[in-house]
Amino acid sequence: MLDREQAERRAAEFLDYQSKSWGPSSAVRLIPEYCFIDGGRFIAPYDHVDYLDHGQEDMQLGGNLPIAVDLTDGSCRFIDWEEAEDFMERELL
Repeated sequence: MLDREQAERRAAEFLDYQSKSWGPSSAVRLIPEYCFIDGGRFIAPYDHVDYLDHGQEDMQLGGNLPIAVDLTDGSCRFIDWEEAEDFMERELL
């Protein structure tokens, strides 16, 4: 079973790997203060570094789905829209 720190590290590694294929403006980072645990999963939102560090609103991502880390086996994936809507309804995202 992963703890929160291990899950956050797995999510960051997954995001780093996935974002390499997104092109030259793919500098993204997790937003630790918005991460949460729900139902055995660590949910990790992320955004563009220029938005997070410098407030460049034109660099804020739209439609990016958070990463889910299974706390049992450490597997990572992007959540789907149905999951995102559920989290928004519960005011978690």
